[in-house]
Amino acid sequence: MERLIRFPELVKDPVLVEQFVAQMTDYELARLSIGGQTGWGIEDNGYAGTLFNEEALDKYEIPDYFFADGNNGLNMFEVNIGFPVSTTVCASFNEELSYAEGAAIAREAKDMNLHCLLAPALNLQRNPLCGRHTEYFSEDPFLAGRMAGQESRGFEESGISSCMKHFFANNAETMRNTNHSIMSERTARELYLAAFETAFEVNKPDTVMTGYNAANGAYCSNDEELLRGILREEFGFTGYVMTDWNGYGDEGMAAPLAAGVSWLAPGSPDDTLVTPIEAALKSGDLSRARVQKNLVDLIKVVLKYREA
Repeated sequence: MERLIRFPELVKDPVLVEQFVAQMTDYELARLSIGGQTGWGIEDNGYAGTLFNEEALDKYEIPDYFFADGNNGLNMFEVNIGFPVSTTVCASFNEELSYAEGAAIAREAKDMNLHCLLAPALNLQRNPLCGRHTEYFSEDPFLAGRMAGQESRGFEESGISSCMKHFFANNAETMRNTNHSIMSERTARELYLAAFETAFEVNKPDTVMTGYNAANGAYCSNDEELLRGILREEFGFTGYVMTDWNGYGDEGMAAPLAAGVSWLAPGSPDDTLVTPIEAALKSGDLSRARVQKNLVDLIKVVLKYREA
């Protein structure tokens, strides 16, 4: 029987990450790909969620890894500083200010034992139907990207992972799980994708969240060309991709993982959502190698911020 590799060994020897993931059963790969909650907020503290169902994966000694929203302060029950919203900061045209805000929010996040902030939110303020414009920076992709990139850099250089969202063209809150953003290739490339590309030139975040919406025929969380072609191959992203809360698309639980999503949020404490993924792995409909690669990307980020 081969020796079990546990998470604490990875801290000492990160090259074991691929072996760590490869030793897992189909069930464990499926369980690790899904969060352990059913909604928003856990343990009466306001955390948005945690990556892992500890009980199911206890033998691997994977530590807690907590999230919260944090565009302009922490969405937590504990009192913390309310900073100016992204639109206000962006109106200053001051990149150093955006960086400083990110760094200050991250310092508070570390004090509250957080590891990842679900921010910055980076869409463009071009559609009046969008209900989250105060979270976004600007209608201009260059300005929005520069300012979001600096806030993201402020988070990560202060020891907190940045989850840039919602990738991409997330333009409405009404029926947001079924909203469909249809645009020309030029509009997509020169506006909505350009904002993220510009932000990545400032700071490549370690986490990206997909939008609820579909864009030009495919849900963002199910779109392999978007997540593996554009995000990774063109933009050089090397972290992990997560969904928005219950934003799994319309092709079943395995489809986002096949497209390159590492983690489905918020998941479920039981195996309701795990079972179809395990079945897809066993049948070969979902590539085990693809899921392993997704989880290697995820565990590398967890290692980085558990040590920060």
